[in-house]
Amino acid sequence: MVTATKPAESASLVVDGVEPSRLRLPPEWEFTDEAFHELCELNPEWRFEVDEQGRLVIMGGAGFQSSFRSLDLGSQVYAWIVAQGHGGITGTDGFYRIGGRFLKAPDVAWISGDRLPQTREERERMLRLCPDFVIEVRSPSDRLSDQLTKMQFWIDHGARLAWLIDPFDDIAYIYRPGREPEQLERPETLSGEDVLPGLVVDLSAVWWPAS
Repeated sequence: MVTATKPAESASLVVDGVEPSRLRLPPEWEFTDEAFHELCELNPEWRFEVDEQGRLVIMGGAGFQSSFRSLDLGSQVYAWIVAQGHGGITGTDGFYRIGGRFLKAPDVAWISGDRLPQTREERERMLRLCPDFVIEVRSPSDRLSDQLTKMQFWIDHGARLAWLIDPFDDIAYIYRPGREPEQLERPETLSGEDVLPGLVVDLSAVWWPAS
């Protein structure tokens, strides 16, 4: 992970062991929603976020196992949505602008149906809200301390339930508003509780097989 406090016309970067590359910025770049979308389109090999200090965070692509875990969890939430007919889901390319400043893309996010924009034009844009439910999956390049800070960010800005899945320490962290985070060692399932009633996510494919 690399952060850049001031955009430059171009920069050489090495991120998460990826070969050096050139970051391509739009001409006369100014940080707006539209410019951020253009930045992502010009640099499809990278993932971007903006942190709490307003810094651009450039992230390498996920490895096979990390991508598999996120898709597995997201597909189970999607199946629940289809069965319940309620709400919407995004993956790692779904960004949210929060507090008028922060851009975040969780691994899995769910928004309740009554909070989703009602027009097609609004839905095609970056949503200016915090998801109701978030799943983050730690990857090999993620520092645990950074991930824990990010989970608290989601709760502080309105998420009603958030999970951090750490497959390297075999821990699931459960965040809820007004409560201390709960830590579960290698749980077989997690429940959507009263936020996503009836959702039970099977974590068997997330944990590396025990030796």
